[in-house]
Amino acid sequence: MTFKDFNTLLIRLFLGYLFTSSGLCKLTDGHFGQLIGPPLLIAQLTPHGLRTFGFFIAISQVMSGALVLTQRYSLVGLIMLVPMNLGILMVTISQNWQGTPYVDAVFTLLNLLALLYEWNTLKFLLFPETAAIQIPPKVNQFFSNTWLALVIIGLFGIGCFVSRYSYALTTALATLAYLLVYLNVFRIQSFIWPYRLVLGMSLAAIISVTIIGYLLKLNWPFSPMLLMGLPIFGTFIAYLIALGWYSIRQWKLKQ
Repeated sequence: MTFKDFNTLLIRLFLGYLFTSSGLCKLTDGHFGQLIGPPLLIAQLTPHGLRTFGFFIAISQVMSGALVLTQRYSLVGLIMLVPMNLGILMVTISQNWQGTPYVDAVFTLLNLLALLYEWNTLKFLLFPETAAIQIPPKVNQFFSNTWLALVIIGLFGIGCFVSRYSYALTTALATLAYLLVYLNVFRIQSFIWPYRLVLGMSLAAIISVTIIGYLLKLNWPFSPMLLMGLPIFGTFIAYLIALGWYSIRQWKLKQ
């Protein structure tokens, strides 16, 4: 796996987590840990007769993100996320939200970059007369496991269903799904240790953000926010280590 392949994998993991957690947060009325809002979207849309639309948005976010996280079906999920990201971006611009449009623009850019990674598979959409289709897509050359992908999708689907009845069960199902996502990723034997370090820290960050609400309810001798902040910061440091390792390796190859 090249450094380009690895970076694209990180983008898919980030976008997949971003949208599954955002959708589950909406479905649980803000009781699921996530990075983007609004957590109370369904309640805010209900007075306007748009409650069902709120559920549609939340479930669409969860299932699109789940497809991206499976890796095997990530191309479908990334295509589904494009109109969703653009819609969110337009809403934030229309509402004159300060700073948020820039963040959403970054998410949209990451979405498009992940799709450009599969250019040889998708270019026939723009050049149908001349373009040859690359089958399978590049991501499927690394991730071909079908049953594990279907289990991940199923767990998120069940999580959507039970989200209105049990916040704890929803969190448990999503946590299990995230663990299976990384089990699927770590099955790749070609990962070098800097890549594994980044992935391990990112998994710790995802789990900590997911369960932070429950950690806050416990009596800790220190701020439980540290349990969330440390792996996030650690992921950033681990990526810099991986980037440095890659740069040194490239420099040696040119000598």
